[in-house]
Amino acid sequence: MRTYRVVVTREGKDWLADVPELEGTHTWARNLTSLDRAVREAIVLGADLPDDAMDDLELDYEFRTGDPVVDSESAEVRTWRRKLSETERQVERRTYGLVDKLGARGLSVRDVAVLVGLSPQRVSQIHHKKASVAAETTKSKR
Repeated sequence: MRTYRVVVTREGKDWLADVPELEGTHTWARNLTSLDRAVREAIVLGADLPDDAMDDLELDYEFRTGDPVVDSESAEVRTWRRKLSETERQVERRTYGLVDKLGARGLSVRDVAVLVGLSPQRVSQIHHKKASVAAETTKSKR
């Protein structure tokens, strides 16, 4: 999927957004939450994409608040948050797999919890969630 760069500036009380790669694609809103939706709609129109592509668009925001220090620091925080989010997803996938393996070896919930650094309650939740998903899958195949 293509990533669209979005340049956002502040003008008075409004936020303005421009998508440089799509000539003439720009929009505005009173707040950044509303601006995201408006940008997605503008890109779908400007790139002639189907409406259902709106939620899946990859956007790379560049904010220009008028304070270069704030712009730089907020960009750095967003980058770290993206990295943290990806790391959390990887840890969750690995943890789920490891909990399954350890449980299959007959280890107790408490032992598994110590080995993966979770509470016994969280390990039980993972087991329960996996069992529920397996049961639903089996049920739907019937």
